[in-house]
Amino acid sequence: MSFMNKSGTISDTIAKPFLLPGTLVCSAFGIRGDSPGDYTHLVRMLVNSLIWTIAGVIVMALVA
Repeated sequence: MSFMNKSGTISDTIAKPFLLPGTLVCSAFGIRGDSPGDYTHLVRMLVNSLIWTIAGVIVMALVA
């Protein structure tokens, strides 16, 4: 039962695709989150909010 040994929760697994755009941008710019002055969380939050807001507006425009 090796699946029981993996760390992480169900919420981590569900959130991972939604956080992926910000994670990819941080990786592309080399922002790793190692130092205290690093703005990884801020950049990730900004990118994710922009991506998912635009996606939501597009979906609402298509549905309406």
